[in-house]
Amino acid sequence: MAGLFAIALGLRLWGINFGLPALYRPDEDVAVGRAMGILHGVFDPHFADWPHLYFYVAAAWLAPFRVLGLVSDQASGYLWVRILDALLGSLTVVLVFEFGRRAYSWLAGFLGAAALAVAFLHVRDSHFGTLDIPLTLACTGALYIAYRTITSHGIRPLLANGIGLGIAASLKYNGALVFAAMAAAQWLRGRAQHSSLTHVFGRLAVIALVGIATLVLTSPFLVLDPSMTQHGIGYIFQHLGKSTAPSIGWVQLSLALWYGIDPPLLLFGTIGLAYALWRRTPADWIVLAFLLVYIVLIGAGGSVFFRYADPLIPLLLLLAGRALAELIKLATDRRVRALALAAVMVVVAAPPLIHDLRYDTLIQQTDTRTLAFEWLAEHVPTGSLAAVPYMAGPAHDQAMIDSGEHSHGATDPYVAAFLDSRLETQYRIRELTRDDLKLTSLDSFRQQGIQYIVIGYETPGTGCRPDSPLESALLVQGPPIAAYSPTIGCPSSVFDPIDTYYVPLAGYADWVRPGPQIRIYRLTD
Repeated sequence: MAGLFAIALGLRLWGINFGLPALYRPDEDVAVGRAMGILHGVFDPHFADWPHLYFYVAAAWLAPFRVLGLVSDQASGYLWVRILDALLGSLTVVLVFEFGRRAYSWLAGFLGAAALAVAFLHVRDSHFGTLDIPLTLACTGALYIAYRTITSHGIRPLLANGIGLGIAASLKYNGALVFAAMAAAQWLRGRAQHSSLTHVFGRLAVIALVGIATLVLTSPFLVLDPSMTQHGIGYIFQHLGKSTAPSIGWVQLSLALWYGIDPPLLLFGTIGLAYALWRRTPADWIVLAFLLVYIVLIGAGGSVFFRYADPLIPLLLLLAGRALAELIKLATDRRVRALALAAVMVVVAAPPLIHDLRYDTLIQQTDTRTLAFEWLAEHVPTGSLAAVPYMAGPAHDQAMIDSGEHSHGATDPYVAAFLDSRLETQYRIRELTRDDLKLTSLDSFRQQGIQYIVIGYETPGTGCRPDSPLESALLVQGPPIAAYSPTIGCPSSVFDPIDTYYVPLAGYADWVRPGPQIRIYRLTD
């Protein structure tokens, strides 16, 4: 297990400084920016799309490094929080082993942990200073607590379950869905002890109350700033209710698992799921209850990111490890069993490991946005005005921060710089919007004194060829003066269509660097 932990951590740390000092992973600015704000005395995150526990955890993690002088700028702040996520992702591997060892067998736990160590989506998201991997660890831990306390008596196991529930919910609201697993555990306990339904509901009420108290204590400004909380929760429902392509959340979760843990592991996970439905041990009921409720409720949303599948992956792979362990045990001869185990390890580990290595190698290459920024810094005179797309460009100036559009309400310029997370320039910035891309005339840009226009499309995988009326109009006056492509040609790759992260999930052939297609045009008089 020590070796497995080292492999898991190595895959998650490799290339973890990608893009820095610019920020190319959406949502990191929210998590790290709030943590830096807390370190500078801004304890109210002024944000409630997510609860606040991880902001305080990240701030506590950064504090000693800041005292030691290791957190002195944007890049170091983001790097250390990414390292925290990589550690939490690797600890999840150990937790899956412990869960499987106690619930099924040593071999089941080891195979499940080995699968998670190399599972692509979990490896990828452990590179980011965001909430999905901490949430995954908390959900897995909450289910483990529910299983370990299923035969316990007294108030302490209820407190442990409630704290696990509150921590998961305080990391991200959907963490509260672990309550379904706790309900399954208490139902099993009640059936074994011939308890009445009233008694079972009473225990669940205690767990829920402790969970709510834990949520309030770890995310206090959800209560102290109710208007912001109402706004944040309203946005979540608006986001989930908004249809995207594809608009069916269950399809998105299925695709996330297909590309996120690779087909062999998904096949074994499906077999493990079917085997759990057949055996229905206490651990099976607990895991199945969470998987079912999570898939049904999250999949009902119209806008589902692939990363929403992260909490499913450890539990699905735990069931896969259990099923594989049972198959290996069918071999009575020790030599045959050893060969079967070796074959299983190759099938389980090889495809996702290759996937991981291709990803880790790619993200270490210089991003197209960095190349574009360096070109602009060298060629655009001081004081000139350039139109730059926000998500597809790394640049900002003081005016963009002062506008508050991307600084999330921060008033201190130093904190705002962490929230905005773009590199400052000597030239002035005017943000290029989606509506601008629809324009067929360049006159409005000339009237504003814009001299350079940077074209970079928000949707990943687009822009290999001119995809907008604005760029067609620019081409009429001449070709781009600089162009940066992440690929050789126009390969067919798989992206999360609603996640502005310009690295494919699959289809790495002909990819030479991360980033969007970028072309820079100079306006003529």
